[in-house]
Amino acid sequence: MKGTLHLLRVFGIDIAVHWSFLLLIVWIVYRSAAQGVGMVATLVAIVFVLTIFACIVLHELGHALTAKAFGIGTRHITILPIGGVAALERVPTQPGQEFLITIAGPAVNVVIGVGLLGGVLLVGDLDMPATTYSMAGTGFFLSLGVVNIALAIFNMLPAFPMDGGRVLRAVLATRLDYARATAIAAGCGQMMAVAFAAWALLGGNPFLLLIAAFVFFGSKAEVAAARQRAVLTRQRVGAAMQTDIHALPVDAAIGEAAQIMLEGSQHDFPVLDAEGRLVGLLRREAIVEGMRSLGPNAPISARVETDLPVLDENDDLAHALDMLRTHGPALAVMHQGRLVGLLSQEQLGRFLMLGGAPGR
Repeated sequence: MKGTLHLLRVFGIDIAVHWSFLLLIVWIVYRSAAQGVGMVATLVAIVFVLTIFACIVLHELGHALTAKAFGIGTRHITILPIGGVAALERVPTQPGQEFLITIAGPAVNVVIGVGLLGGVLLVGDLDMPATTYSMAGTGFFLSLGVVNIALAIFNMLPAFPMDGGRVLRAVLATRLDYARATAIAAGCGQMMAVAFAAWALLGGNPFLLLIAAFVFFGSKAEVAAARQRAVLTRQRVGAAMQTDIHALPVDAAIGEAAQIMLEGSQHDFPVLDAEGRLVGLLRREAIVEGMRSLGPNAPISARVETDLPVLDENDDLAHALDMLRTHGPALAVMHQGRLVGLLSQEQLGRFLMLGGAPGR
């Protein structure tokens, strides 16, 4: 994701923070200065917010690891000022899977919250006045526990794209088709977004207004994605693939591939062995890097990706899009063991832009 800073990699998942997250820290410092709060209190507030976002990372890992149990990978987790986003490699199409993947995130917050509140209760330090906001001693953990429970409750509101909206869609999808279930859940989200916006304007709360915008436009995006997926499910790879392609022999030179790439619009090349069987794909990036590091006379075999999946011309385009998002910008298309074409994200985009190719 553009505009992010990579933090770490956990369970094979890259975790990054968006640059706008720094605005939240700036806002905390500004509010503290405006209220005349000392430096120590400001630092404690920053640490508290960072700890909350660490809990949000655990929340997103709950989604990601549950998805992994169903064979769905996660490209990355991004931390934003309003929360986190786990970018799954594909959308779970079975309602039961979506329900469990979605509910796993808030469940993590509930476990953290109950654990912290239970720990504070065992310590027995609950004598803080109800009107006093203290971050000293167990007050920090008490507040963190309450925030985690609040996050779980807020996330379960039936408003797309929050978890509650996805749970609602999963339940509706047991009775309705996926696109219709998404439209109903998104409608609930947009109505809730309007309510959030009105509340924000009346109370002068810009953060709540930001959440309202996130929910409203996120709901619209979910509807558009569901409608596109419904269209893709009805179309086959054979209708969208590129058939007039160059395939390279495995003993070809990198310079030969570079010349073909310069003379045409094809960027990725299927590579065949002497018997015409598919060996793998040669990517544009591999050609460029090979020309720089190995020279034009080096064989392409050193740069061929051989462990890529392939598509069948009878696969639906929704499946193809999931595969392209996971495995790269282009994949070979086979039928009965024979190479019949190439499908790239660019080619699929053109196909959708034209509303499907007539006569194919």
